[in-house]
Amino acid sequence: MATEEKGKLGDLRQEVRTWLRQNLPKGWGTPEYVPPERGSREAYELGKQWQKKLYDAGYTGFGIPKEYGGIERSREEIAAINEELTRTGAPAPAGTLGPLIVIPTLLRYGKEWQKKRFIPKILSSEETWCECFSEPNAGSDLANIQKTGVRDGDYWIVNGQSVWTSGSKYADWGVAPVKTDLKAPRHRNLSYFVFDCKSPGFEVRPLRQMTGDAEFGETFFDNMRVPHANMVGEEGQGWYVAMATLEAERGGGLQFVAPTRRIELTTLGGVDNLVELAKNTKRHGRIVWDDPLFRQRIAQFAIENEAMRVSRERMRIKSQKRQLTGNEQSIGSIFSREKNQRQANMVAEIMGANIQFMKGDKRALDDGSWTYTFLRCRGNTIETGTTEINRGIIAERILGLPRSRG
Repeated sequence: MATEEKGKLGDLRQEVRTWLRQNLPKGWGTPEYVPPERGSREAYELGKQWQKKLYDAGYTGFGIPKEYGGIERSREEIAAINEELTRTGAPAPAGTLGPLIVIPTLLRYGKEWQKKRFIPKILSSEETWCECFSEPNAGSDLANIQKTGVRDGDYWIVNGQSVWTSGSKYADWGVAPVKTDLKAPRHRNLSYFVFDCKSPGFEVRPLRQMTGDAEFGETFFDNMRVPHANMVGEEGQGWYVAMATLEAERGGGLQFVAPTRRIELTTLGGVDNLVELAKNTKRHGRIVWDDPLFRQRIAQFAIENEAMRVSRERMRIKSQKRQLTGNEQSIGSIFSREKNQRQANMVAEIMGANIQFMKGDKRALDDGSWTYTFLRCRGNTIETGTTEINRGIIAERILGLPRSRG
């Protein structure tokens, strides 16, 4: 890299550091800072405000065409910005499903007015989204959903129910595949809609998880009217649009939202927190870090994190070039989610009986954050399509193996 380019990147890094000092919440990164309760309205509003600040500063929204509100930066500038933001850490953005799944879906299948209407407000976090896919009797079998839509002039009247609806608690808008042709065969009978969550007939009921959070919800559609113009793609094409949504979700998000945590671009391959835990915890009267087996396992996670980082960078570049990455996303999805569970299981081994103490218990380590992660990651191999479904995709669509009929 030329000296002049290095100098510009150095100036950009300094600019970002100065901006962070001026814009992070007061006391951020110090023991005095008390974050809002996870899942609370306060945390949600903080995330929205933070994402808006990032967007206004030009530190997010990369890889999106400028006409849809995207921010143009060179690859080197994006890397420098993301590294500075990750090094410092930042509040979690609100409504990550918009950038994660809605933007990629609209870029591929959305009408021009839909792209211009929705994408800028997603990037700025002005509007957040939910995903109404799973149903009580369909689960991961998306082709078996029972939500129906009946045409009524310029509207569709939607009835049905979804469950485990991600992001429904505070969402402004939602996406849903709906059965619009009762006579058409599977995969040809669905249409895909975006809808306003304030629409009469749409109801959200929280579902409380074993973590104590109500991260998901049950959502009900009772004669909810959706404009025909809100259909994404063509009528009967909903299965394919939904597959684009799931491909994006399995990819874990690419370049649309800046990172918010310290653990992915750190000098120890994203395992700094594990190292710190091992060095400060005794197991059977012995410091865990002194056990070479635990050091080896932590080193293995650092290696796997680096492999994931490189793989995601490759996917990000392909996505920016508008190259389809669809089926490949299942590989990363399985790897990352199973790694999360293996890592959480190791943490439980390190902590022993202390892994049982939840947030609010004075005996809980780091106010129960490790326990929360341990419990929450149990669902990793179910969400975005079970690992069994993802393995089937890899077997059939990448390896070319015959489809199982068993």
